[in-house]
Amino acid sequence: MKPALASLYQAIELRQPIPPLLIGERMNANGSKRFRERLLADDWAGCVEIGVEQEKRGAQVLDVCVAYAGRDEKRDMLELVRRLAGTVKVPLMIDSTTPDVIEAALKIYPGRCIVNSINLEDGGKYLRRICALLKKYGAAAVALTINERGMAMTAADKIATAKNICDIACGEFGLRQQDLLFDALTFTIGAGDETLRDSALQTLEGIRGIKAALPGVGCVLGLSNISFGLASASRKILNSVFLHEAVQAGLDAAIVDAGNILPLATLDTADREICLDLLHDRRREADKKPLTIFIEHFQKKAGEVTTKPTNAEEEKKPAETALTDRIVAGSKEGLEDLLEILRGRMPPVEIINRILIPAMRHVGELFGRGELLLPFVLQSAEAMKRAVSLLEPHMPVAQEGHATKVLLATVQGDVHDIGKNLVDIILTNNGYKVFNLGIKVPAEVIIEKARALKPQIIGLSGLLVKSALVMKESMRQYREAELDAPILLGGAALTRKFVAQDCAPDYDQPVVYCADAFAGLQAVRDFEAGKLHSTTFDETAAAPFKPGLKNVEISRDNPVPQPPFLGLRHIREIPVTEVFPYVNTEALFRGRWGYRRAKLPAEDYAKILAEKVQPLYAKLQQESIAEGLLQPQAAYGWFRCFSRGEELVVRDESREYIFGFPRQAESPHLCIADFFKTEAEGGDIAGFFVVTIGAKLGERSQALFASDQYHDYLMLHGFGVEVTDALAEYWHAVMRRELGIGKSDPATKAGFVTQDYQGSRYGFGYPACPDMGAHIPVFALLQPDALGITLTENMQMVPEFTTSAIVAHHPQAKYFAV
Repeated sequence: MKPALASLYQAIELRQPIPPLLIGERMNANGSKRFRERLLADDWAGCVEIGVEQEKRGAQVLDVCVAYAGRDEKRDMLELVRRLAGTVKVPLMIDSTTPDVIEAALKIYPGRCIVNSINLEDGGKYLRRICALLKKYGAAAVALTINERGMAMTAADKIATAKNICDIACGEFGLRQQDLLFDALTFTIGAGDETLRDSALQTLEGIRGIKAALPGVGCVLGLSNISFGLASASRKILNSVFLHEAVQAGLDAAIVDAGNILPLATLDTADREICLDLLHDRRREADKKPLTIFIEHFQKKAGEVTTKPTNAEEEKKPAETALTDRIVAGSKEGLEDLLEILRGRMPPVEIINRILIPAMRHVGELFGRGELLLPFVLQSAEAMKRAVSLLEPHMPVAQEGHATKVLLATVQGDVHDIGKNLVDIILTNNGYKVFNLGIKVPAEVIIEKARALKPQIIGLSGLLVKSALVMKESMRQYREAELDAPILLGGAALTRKFVAQDCAPDYDQPVVYCADAFAGLQAVRDFEAGKLHSTTFDETAAAPFKPGLKNVEISRDNPVPQPPFLGLRHIREIPVTEVFPYVNTEALFRGRWGYRRAKLPAEDYAKILAEKVQPLYAKLQQESIAEGLLQPQAAYGWFRCFSRGEELVVRDESREYIFGFPRQAESPHLCIADFFKTEAEGGDIAGFFVVTIGAKLGERSQALFASDQYHDYLMLHGFGVEVTDALAEYWHAVMRRELGIGKSDPATKAGFVTQDYQGSRYGFGYPACPDMGAHIPVFALLQPDALGITLTENMQMVPEFTTSAIVAHHPQAKYFAV
């Protein structure tokens, strides 16, 4: 299992598919004046705001350092960690040299931290004390290459120090090498110190050497040290170029202000070369040092960060170049004229193969590097689709070509198709022939279609845990049917381990785990190159740390509130305007719609949000009301119950229904049943609900997909998902008010995200209660079929935009993962 950190909300792998892991540096009392001022004023909300800002700017982990003369570091750390744990979704790096502070933070954090840092400065006493804490709490660590002589300056000394630290941490304490990030240390090359002229080179060589000598370990750098003392504008550029060089050397993570890292492709060539001269100590002029040339060069630019020159009145480009630019920009403007010109020079198939497909490949590369957001990828796909449709009338049937054929399907019982459809879009617009069988496709139909259509590859998708089991159970059927196509598997419930151990052994051809649509595209390319192999999983790796609440004793003396009624009720009309305020726009914009900042400059990202994203959201709200696309309804009820071990016994008149809930395998071993009183304690009250926004929005989104309006399809579908979740949040608030525990509900949207209210709702099919089979007793209790809501054979609810939950009123009930 790949090493990872975890917050209460998500896990983040230490080794990113596209490095580096970005660790936000602005919550440091010694490195950020703005943070220090807020800390000294006990402005905790302001401190947290800096963390939220860093997360929005692309930080995947937050470094938290509160050590400051005259302050109580332990008190400050605990205060801030508690607040951050419920507010930011990214994990934390506990930055302290005080063991008591580190342990206190590890005790209360509901996830897996990384500690910054360990070293050999005192010969090993401090290192051993911290390693004991790392082992006890399952934390990862940053290891500084510092020994008894001080900071390691040469590559050889850095490597030797890293080996000694590893011997103690892993040899004596049993820590995993993959949980260590070694900091090869970087020193400023901007101060003119002759002894540090080659320090960047020593750092880069140190990274290469550490990775070679200690397989499995990672490397991290405090990036901005390299440019300390230089003008701020030139620092951005030097830091960005150095980051690229370090990643090429093997860097896995960087402690940076993510918003100040510039995409390498946007930098002027001359700027990059001058930075490289300084980093590599290359002297072009015998009488001038690289640092002197660097300073003079950027002084001439008057502090401006330059990008590749653009010219609004640029010369007319060749048609081939212009068409490529249209596809990359996602623009359909002028396609007809360009294609007409090109058809006079080459056959339509050549236009597709020589220009359009390479253009889409470049789009995928830009997305992979974080330089293009998903919505713009879909706009490019629409432009590609339009171009192909304009060429098709001029293509003889015989010219269809021999593109690799891919059969796609969402497996039996699963109605979710957004992931599969994204794969369809990406593959189709990269020149592949896709047969999309739709949703709820039984294995027998997949076999029948595979025999008839003869695809070279089969791709299966499913969102649910039950869908993953269907995939596993179907593998033998595909083998017995003697299918000879590799199978790609994707979906939220799948893991690399599950595919490797539970699916691949039962099929004779490669079975490959694909984390997203572009992984599917890469798998198809690997197939064409003859290098597609089944996904494997390293059994020697330790099991991952699971996020969850720590050291929680569930109180048993909380009062049981009285519900306004017992039994069920159906609410057939819920005002949409009451639901919209509960929409998590952060999740919608960044998660569902893919408008992540990534490597975009802050100003550009803010402009996209203001000019594109927020107006689109307002437009969809207005249209959904005007056209009746949203029809919110709810089936809900209150029922007497009592807990019995890991079970909850729910009574409805004379009948009993048993709900079984899994218990965490690790401390504190939580189970949903823990939040309800036992029969001996007098029993309890449980709430249940099923809410839906109806079928119309789903029908509209499918129509958009069918008409090749991919961007609009993704936007509308994501809107529907988040409005459904908002409806669940709204209805949970209604139920809290009915119990009389809603008076303390938060005043802000962020408060609902962090559950700053009494009680919790747990959705069936989600981490705390993953068994979709619980929908059978839920439907018996609430009878949502009267609202047009049905169950598939895999316990999936239809319409698609429907969700369910059990409601617990216990003050300590919060989200956790099993």
